[in-house]
Amino acid sequence: MDLEKNLIFMHIPKNAGTTLDTILNRIYPSESIFSIHPVSNNKLNTDEFINLKESEKKKIRLLKGHINFGIHKYLAGESGYVTLLRRPEERIISYYYFVLSKPNHRLHERVKNENMSLYDFVTKLDEGDINNAQIREISGLNDTDEVMLAKALDNIEKHFSFVGLVEKYDESLILLQQIYGFKMPYYKSLNVTPKRISIEELDERTLNAIVEHNKGDIQLYNIIEKKFNQELENQSNSIFLVAKIKFINKLYSFYNYSKSFL
Repeated sequence: MDLEKNLIFMHIPKNAGTTLDTILNRIYPSESIFSIHPVSNNKLNTDEFINLKESEKKKIRLLKGHINFGIHKYLAGESGYVTLLRRPEERIISYYYFVLSKPNHRLHERVKNENMSLYDFVTKLDEGDINNAQIREISGLNDTDEVMLAKALDNIEKHFSFVGLVEKYDESLILLQQIYGFKMPYYKSLNVTPKRISIEELDERTLNAIVEHNKGDIQLYNIIEKKFNQELENQSNSIFLVAKIKFINKLYSFYNYSKSFL
């Protein structure tokens, strides 16, 4: 159990982080939260956190945002990282359409002005948040696939309290709830990328390019997926709990939908 540890939520772009962010905001008191967020197209407020007085850092129990591994050394006390992984093929498709839909994104103008296809997006942009973003952030390195994958797995083993899967979101919330003793989480999906194609609609050339440029992320996902499924099987009441959370969230979504018409 990691109830006494600080929680560091590593929000990897387009991995359902905004939704989990809102759940965590309801669990932790606002005065114990610090969020790493963009202050401009190319800069985060990470320095603001690092330069906080020690007395202020001691108040923080939840640190969250677009964080690379290693930031725990600036927090007071022990910390456990949590994050969500997503199938790399799905993440890249979602991220491309997200960039196209967000004029304030740092890559939007280039992608739009150069009329980049998804294939171009993957093969022409040498950006850390596009290809192999998951092993890059979890390892805290910018190196070869092999080096980043090995370090990411080592960091998960030693420093992560939990790694969930976007494709099994409710199951992930159940396991996270049990680790940290949270109440039953409820949510409405947020920051969903609009008007994107499905992986089934992708041409073979583009799909092969995504796979080629995300080999490390694919290996990481496959390894963690096996461990996740095993952990889920070890939970005797997981089927009941997942059914419960799905029912609660249907009611929650219906309630919010109904309110919009009042």
